[in-house]
Amino acid sequence: MHKQIQRMLTDESWSGTSVPSPVSSPVIGIIGGRGRMGQWFHRFFEELEFQVMISDLDTRLTPRDIAEVANVVILSVPMHIFPDLVKEIAPLVPKEHLLTDFCSLKKNQVDCMLEHSSCEVIGTHPLFGPGETSIKGLRVAICPGRGKRWLLWWQDLFRTVGAHTPIFTPEEHDRTMAWVQALNHFMLMCLGKSLEEEGIDFQQVVNLATPSFSRQLEILARLCFQDPELYAYIQMENPYTSAAIETFDKHGARLKEIIASRDREGFIQMFRDVQELGPMLLSLEKSLDKSE
Repeated sequence: MHKQIQRMLTDESWSGTSVPSPVSSPVIGIIGGRGRMGQWFHRFFEELEFQVMISDLDTRLTPRDIAEVANVVILSVPMHIFPDLVKEIAPLVPKEHLLTDFCSLKKNQVDCMLEHSSCEVIGTHPLFGPGETSIKGLRVAICPGRGKRWLLWWQDLFRTVGAHTPIFTPEEHDRTMAWVQALNHFMLMCLGKSLEEEGIDFQQVVNLATPSFSRQLEILARLCFQDPELYAYIQMENPYTSAAIETFDKHGARLKEIIASRDREGFIQMFRDVQELGPMLLSLEKSLDKSE
């Protein structure tokens, strides 16, 4: 697990982050450390030779213990319990420490942490699941909340081990995630239900799948490892979800009309409109690879 990180730790050139931490040898505390993402980051930070404390339902340490002692307090908990937990523990986090979270939404979560704490606050969203074996090349979104002492160090920590760390306001994050997550999940669920309802022979689907459709089927299959409660929360609690789905429905209805009327020119024009996105998207991907 995390072979890239392990190689860094044994490499003579490895010296940790280039940005000094606000305190010497910071202690990382993960509330929800027995959950799948909590366990993933428990291993991640230990392999980077941090002292890690965890709290969960069956641990000796409580969330209050973590809040009072750890220099970096991470909330890796279900979003429906997040507000009450923050109200309980955020006031206990010392002013010079950092409070952050791994929630999939950010606006309400960052606001909640700011309201109930006096410490530094950063919203953090690992844009991957616990099935990944390395963070290299993956994205960790950073949403600044309060303070700057920990911010550069936190971002540099992930950059040092090969992750991309884009910075967003919490509002920008949630608006974009309505497309990246909510609409994406919407399309996957519709695809799955459509295949199921039609009674299609899945062996035939697999045998006839093009490379691009095989990738879609693989993504669809990986839903079996995900938490439906989390996905429901992402769909229903992001205020920008409805607008994204309405826009998708509008273009879906237009394309359906074009196909039903056999409007060849209309289809070709719509296809060409979408093709024009290609060079821009490819360029953005390349620039991301070169930037970090």
